Amino acid sequence: MKILYNSVSSEYLYPLSNKDIRRIRDYIPSEILDLISCIRFGCNVKTHREGRIVKRGRFYDIRINFCLRRVGGPLQSLIQSDTKEYIEEVKRYGGKLDLNTKTISWELQDAKRYAFYILLHEIGHIVYSEKHLKGQLGWKGSRKEEKWCYDYSMRLMKQMRL
Repeated sequence: MKILYNSVSSEYLYPLSNKDIRRIRDYIPSEILDLISCIRFGCNVKTHREGRIVKRGRFYDIRINFCLRRVGGPLQSLIQSDTKEYIEEVKRYGGKLDLNTKTISWELQDAKRYAFYILLHEIGHIVYSEKHLKGQLGWKGSRKEEKWCYDYSMRLMKQMRL
């Protein structure tokens, strides 16, 4: 499994390091890890999706669109959505939203936890696909699948003590 980071200017950073990501190997079944060809981190302001999976043959790529900007004081990211669910998730992980500037202020540890949540949720979609859909990607976004992936990520977050 490759871990890739898109290039960003020096004022940006990704909250999860290679070392952080390697921790998941102790919690994700090897048969699932073997299906993940790449985890790619990016910083794309043109999309509102923080995570997605792409299937190539029998392998999956995970794309995480979450980076932080250093702005003299707190670390910040852009608000990606105005939905109640998104805002509650961000607050649950310690993000402080400023609706006027459309930014979220983060402490690094809180941003790490949130990035792990996004990553584990996307891995949940892979597990769901393999377990319930015979390796096919269903309509990602169905309530049943999203709830399953949320529960999966919460269980792993608890096991990882995040």
